[in-house]
Amino acid sequence: MVVGILFLLFLALLALAVPIGGALAGVCLVGTDVFGIMKPDLYVRTLVTAIDTFPILAVALFMISGELMSKGGIARQLFHVAHGLVGKMTAGHALAAILTCMMFGAISGSGPAAVAAIGGLMIPMMSKIGYDKTFSAALIAAAGGLGVIIPPSIPMVMYGVTTGVSVSDLFAAGVVPGIISGLALMIYAYWYCKKTKPVIVWDEEEKGILTIINESKWSLLFPVIILGGIYGGIFTPTEAAAVAVFYALIISIFVTRQIKIKEVPQIFVESAASIGPLMFVVTAATVFGKILTLLQTPVIVAEALSKVTNNILILLLIINIFLLFVGAIMDTVAAIVILAPILLPLVEAYGVHPIHFGIIMVVNLAIGFITPPIGINLYVASGISNVPIMQIAKKALLPMVALGAALFIITYIEGLSLIFA
Repeated sequence: MVVGILFLLFLALLALAVPIGGALAGVCLVGTDVFGIMKPDLYVRTLVTAIDTFPILAVALFMISGELMSKGGIARQLFHVAHGLVGKMTAGHALAAILTCMMFGAISGSGPAAVAAIGGLMIPMMSKIGYDKTFSAALIAAAGGLGVIIPPSIPMVMYGVTTGVSVSDLFAAGVVPGIISGLALMIYAYWYCKKTKPVIVWDEEEKGILTIINESKWSLLFPVIILGGIYGGIFTPTEAAAVAVFYALIISIFVTRQIKIKEVPQIFVESAASIGPLMFVVTAATVFGKILTLLQTPVIVAEALSKVTNNILILLLIINIFLLFVGAIMDTVAAIVILAPILLPLVEAYGVHPIHFGIIMVVNLAIGFITPPIGINLYVASGISNVPIMQIAKKALLPMVALGAALFIITYIEGLSLIFA
């Protein structure tokens, strides 16, 4: 009864356009002061300790590195490489855009950052050379979600912090699912362009792939250094995030020369403006998760679902549908912090590996990036393209289906997530 009241209150606050961090904090206050679920001193202590962990620092650092890469011209170099590899194929520029998002995701860990960086370059370019602008915006919005599936990934860090699962193992587990999701979007883009036959006018000078790789070698080394360092045991994911910031600074200032030294403090200030609200969401979501635990919500959910089915295949289908709904109305980080402690014990009882379930959660919530009403990638793509959000959302339906097909494969073939983990 109390759990239902708290969730209804949370949804009501969201409907009133209260920011998600404020909505969570308000619900927690009601749970503490009205229902007496948690003592006030525990409430305050949990707020503070929620972000007092070393892995959480990786979230802030990856956000800073993503901001540096967005403004440092690294996205353009990655596109040139991607175009050199697939640009001459049918739907070549669309395929190159998806591949660029995949490569950018391998160094930024953020979906919206990928849309901002790649979309700012690709949406105007694709529109100029003959692609439908709405298609371009929807494709980049969907491909930007790959940034949280392909490691490093901010949601994976949050899942690891929340559940105690190794972040390094989660990063390793995300490689194959990320590639599968990217291929699913490429198949859609190829089919769409084969069907609509856009007239493409591309008059830029074509360079050999070896020349392009040589010109972009410092940007291409980015994922090699970050992921190679993590998997090679040279540094932890948090240390890798610090290396990413330092490397992004070096590349952006001295190689691409898109950022001047005097601009760096302002970039840090802009990054802090994004990090602050996210950390507040993390703290409020952690307290809310603690309240749900005290109310024995995991036990209640487990008992309710066990009455519906004891078949793990059907159970995973129900959880996937639920997570897709949650991704449409809730911030990704908040959803992971609140729901992972509830759902993980349930699926573990049926033999689902915690790393595999982490990937399932991340892929589900990545689809939420292009699902209204939250759909943050839709807002970013709309801001870049000046196409109304609902037009982009309609055009994103088929990419969503493609990602859903990839999710189905990833969910039911556990080995795909555990090949490298």
